Amino acid sequence: MMTTLFTAKNSLPFALLPTTDGIVQHFRASSTNTADASYAPDGLAAAPIYGLGGQPLQGNEIVAGGNVTLVSYLGPLLNNGALCWILLSCEGGAQQVANATHSQHAVTLGQLIGFSGFAPGDIKYSAVNAVPVGWLKADGAVVSRAEYAALFAAIGITYGAGDGATTFGLPDLRGEFIRGFDDGRGIDQGRVFGSRQKGSLYPYDTTEGIANGVWSASTSQNAGPASQVAMGVDAYSTAEYATISLGGVDARVNYSLPGLFGDRGYSGVTRPRNVAMLALIKY
Repeated sequence: MMTTLFTAKNSLPFALLPTTDGIVQHFRASSTNTADASYAPDGLAAAPIYGLGGQPLQGNEIVAGGNVTLVSYLGPLLNNGALCWILLSCEGGAQQVANATHSQHAVTLGQLIGFSGFAPGDIKYSAVNAVPVGWLKADGAVVSRAEYAALFAAIGITYGAGDGATTFGLPDLRGEFIRGFDDGRGIDQGRVFGSRQKGSLYPYDTTEGIANGVWSASTSQNAGPASQVAMGVDAYSTAEYATISLGGVDARVNYSLPGLFGDRGYSGVTRPRNVAMLALIKY
């Protein structure tokens, strides 16, 4: 977003910009800042405006029609020692404060969000189809590395590098189930963190409502582990199935996926019972 420039003319115009702290300026705002802002009195050079919390303005601290009070500051705490202006007040505008450190201090929205117990990169599901403050849809979108710096520091380019310089990708959880990362346990073998995994095929009869066929899926990968990867199934401990054995009849007819319906068979990917909710990621 663009920096909002505010200007004003003093009854006794400045010949030069202030070189000391404490010079107060009052003016009626003609617009609302949508991001950071600066102030240029009497046609002189603009200097940035900071809030009382010592940070650049973020948006809506100065609102159109509000009476604005600024004070000059030159010191080591802000703007690398160069001139800047501190916003003291504006009717109807949001007030910036520093993070609370004692029980009677005002608490910032950022602190309140932090108190929720969520950290950048955390995922949650919401029963409300709307995105709350501090969260983004986990929809695979490409977003700014600068604007969402904390999230980028947390997940990097795991879910997409964006343009490789200024953007990065979010995980896309739309229509997906989450599975715990195997991390060397050996259940979901060879899995890379953040990677996508295909579903397991389920073949079935489509013989006019009569289960008079015997249909199964097949793969050209006839080595055991390779066939499991091809079919989208996991390795397992045979000790958990001590009373089970496998048998079958050699197939002589094959049809390409998804199958030949009508009086033959068809296939799909299995899923458990589920409820659709909105997947969100904390930034």
